[in-house]
Amino acid sequence: MNSPDRSTYLAAAAANLTFNSPLGEERVADLIRRLTPTGAGWRALDLGCGNGELLLRLCAAHGIAGDGVERDAERARLRATERGASDRVTFHSADAATWDRPAHLVVNVGAGHIWGDAAGALAALHRLTLPGGKLLFADGFYQASPGEQVRETFGDMPDLAGLAQLAVDAGFRPLHVAVSTLAEWDDFESDWRAGIERLGTSEARAFADERRVEYLTGYRDVVGFGWLILTPA
Repeated sequence: MNSPDRSTYLAAAAANLTFNSPLGEERVADLIRRLTPTGAGWRALDLGCGNGELLLRLCAAHGIAGDGVERDAERARLRATERGASDRVTFHSADAATWDRPAHLVVNVGAGHIWGDAAGALAALHRLTLPGGKLLFADGFYQASPGEQVRETFGDMPDLAGLAQLAVDAGFRPLHVAVSTLAEWDDFESDWRAGIERLGTSEARAFADERRVEYLTGYRDVVGFGWLILTPA
């Protein structure tokens, strides 16, 4: 029998997560509050929306409609149906890089790679954020100098100040800049591995072990995750 490929493990990990990022419930509530619409007729847009959880909560909290875009949006559609929100929030199975309809409230969490890197993502997202609107952009950064193996895994990333400057260079003004706590990271990594453990095979356990070692001996407290709320300048 062939061993599952990497995509199988990644899907199992994602299925065990509420949010596929180091994001705790306290921060979710704070972000939703900070993203309160400032005018009538706002619509939300989440590019790289994953399972749709953040978009669904955002739209429910503010009584607005929204669109979520993901290559395979089936999980998000099922979640919307379960919440009775499919009449308000529409999920599209598409490449987010091809989306061309702007919105007042735009979300891109951990999916800047859709446009290559943070700079490319912020340039694209500026075109999709209507004047007077808000963008929630979350992405990785180096909060300490990475070792060779960590840099090989994560590639070139700015520090937090550099990430904020990329947003300014793209035409945004930062309204809020924060970072995931170590506790949020630990919970995320543990829950991510737990999804793989549930597969119950020796191969899955080996994959989870590899991730645990990479995290605890490599990028824990080295790779950060920044949360930026931005508005077009």
